[in-house]
Amino acid sequence: MHDCIVIGGGSAGLGAALYAARFSLDTILIAPDMGGTGNIAHKVDNWIGDPGITGIDLMQKFIKHVEEYKVPMINETVTKIEKTAEGFKVTTNKSEYAGKTVIYSTGMKHRKLGIPGEDKLQGKGVSYCYTCDAHFFKDKVVGVVGGGDSAGLGTLLLSTIAKKVYVLYRGDRIRAEPITTEEVYKLENENVKVIPNVNVTEVLGEKTVTGVKLDNGEELALEGLFIEIGANPINELVKELNVEMDDRGFIKVDKTMTTNVDGFYAAGDITNNSTLKQFITSASEGSIAAQTIYMYLRGKK
Repeated sequence: MHDCIVIGGGSAGLGAALYAARFSLDTILIAPDMGGTGNIAHKVDNWIGDPGITGIDLMQKFIKHVEEYKVPMINETVTKIEKTAEGFKVTTNKSEYAGKTVIYSTGMKHRKLGIPGEDKLQGKGVSYCYTCDAHFFKDKVVGVVGGGDSAGLGTLLLSTIAKKVYVLYRGDRIRAEPITTEEVYKLENENVKVIPNVNVTEVLGEKTVTGVKLDNGEELALEGLFIEIGANPINELVKELNVEMDDRGFIKVDKTMTTNVDGFYAAGDITNNSTLKQFITSASEGSIAAQTIYMYLRGKK
């Protein structure tokens, strides 16, 4: 039986695995994709000491560091977590693992609009990741749905690649970080147009995106649509454990990353601990969870 099973391979999970290994805990890390959504970050300017690094390069540094501590990184998908007398049984699509404790760090998944044409044209002009797909739309006309940080940053990147960028937002004014918001509105003099107080009701096109319908009755011709309306916590696996969550579905933790379930910890974007969902905060939470487990297991000896 392992001392600790880390579920999730992003910055929180990798940070947790590193610190657990440094505390000499028998640890394994399970995730379908090491690096997680960190792999798709276009540019990371706020990782202290390494400005401008790409997300995938930063995650590769994390992974290499964890490898140096001989932590098994298992590329499998967790399908079930069960509480046992000794700790937890973690079932994946390929195997089963037993651990005294679990650090759950699965992060979030992108929200969808849930409108006609969205699923059919996903990957055919509909994207949920501007950092992954922006380069496919060089000199094309695209739309960005949303008004938060993700939509704002996506607009700034796309403005350097696409011919024209329409920002489609249900509110009066986009609400990204002040600096980002200011930069977006400055670009209205160039190739960006913000269309407020509208909702997209349908994505048009057969084989590729050709446009969208808006709830004001208008149609807008587009060659690509970036849906940047936030993300939901990936919490399905913990519901049967009766782990407490807030009204948004984020796992409730205290300052030590402890949940209401004995031996079960959470870290990173999945928690309600911080509204600042960044690499640096996620890695920090992972390391704190590992230290908490070390103290927890030492106290049980």
